[in-house]
Amino acid sequence: MTNSGRGEDSYVIWTVNLDRKKSRSEGRRIPKRFSVPNVRIEELAEACEALGLSYEVEHKRYPRCWWEEGGRLRVEKRMRKTELMVKLAEKIREMRG
Repeated sequence: MTNSGRGEDSYVIWTVNLDRKKSRSEGRRIPKRFSVPNVRIEELAEACEALGLSYEVEHKRYPRCWWEEGGRLRVEKRMRKTELMVKLAEKIREMRG
């Protein structure tokens, strides 16, 4: 786990942002064809590691689904946020085999 700083130099990525089982209104931010089911914070961190991105894990609960486990990462800005989320989802899919 590395520190990427806060604010303008990092994005907040929630596990639900990449979760295929969530609807757009529940927090999914990328199209279903790119998303993956049941994303775990550990997988998200591992995907950042594999892509060589600085990140910080924050064990928080997504406000719209506060009763569910999950979490978020603060990830350094190197590309557009949507592009980053698609790459993270692809990497998670690849790691799952």
